Amino acid sequence: MASDALHSPGVTFSGTFSSPEPPADAQIRRFKDVGLFVVSSLILLTLVGFSLFMLLATCTADDSHQWALSTLTTVFGGVLGWLIKR
Repeated sequence: MASDALHSPGVTFSGTFSSPEPPADAQIRRFKDVGLFVVSSLILLTLVGFSLFMLLATCTADDSHQWALSTLTTVFGGVLGWLIKR
């Protein structure tokens, strides 16, 4: 097994790990990634909330129900595809 090779006498492993980007650039990238995540989550939640409102409202036309159902199907299909990576 591979773990047996790690305990063999005379075998030593060494290595160093370093970030390929400077710490300041990494902090800016993380800030932009979090900002993009928050904005896209707000847009997604707004779209889903409005679609659910239109779908469940009794005073809206049938065209609005079809639009809302189509939008929800597309959103949930996209989220499912993103989750299972296909």
